[in-house]
Amino acid sequence: MSAAAMSRQHYDEMEGYYDTSPIHRTLGLKLKVPGDGEAVIVFDGSPGSTNRRGDAAGGAIAQMIDSAVVQAARTRLGHTDSTVTIELKVNYIRAAPAKLNLTARGQLDHFGRTTAVGNARVVDETGKLYALGIVTVSIKKADAA
Repeated sequence: MSAAAMSRQHYDEMEGYYDTSPIHRTLGLKLKVPGDGEAVIVFDGSPGSTNRRGDAAGGAIAQMIDSAVVQAARTRLGHTDSTVTIELKVNYIRAAPAKLNLTARGQLDHFGRTTAVGNARVVDETGKLYALGIVTVSIKKADAA
């Protein structure tokens, strides 16, 4: 099997496994992996992730940003390697009505032995920006444990 085919298989497995996380299901988040060091989180406007005004809750937006970068880092890791967010910075630009189709595209700026740093932007289908953030992730390789 070619490296590209093995990568696509890894990405497909990541996408399938993502939905097993209770927080992702609760918030209505889905994962798409376009390629190495990239991840896209799609928000379906789930009523359980809105505030009283009906906007996407700030915590749901932060989770999108965090998850987009963590999953981008996971594209370069094995199934038994682990990650944990050690820093998350979010700038909210405007309220996002939950009925919008929002996506967070995460990409890596740094991937090292023990940390990864990346950024993500939350936009609607027209490209309008709602939030952006930067995430630092701690990496623990299973073979180093």
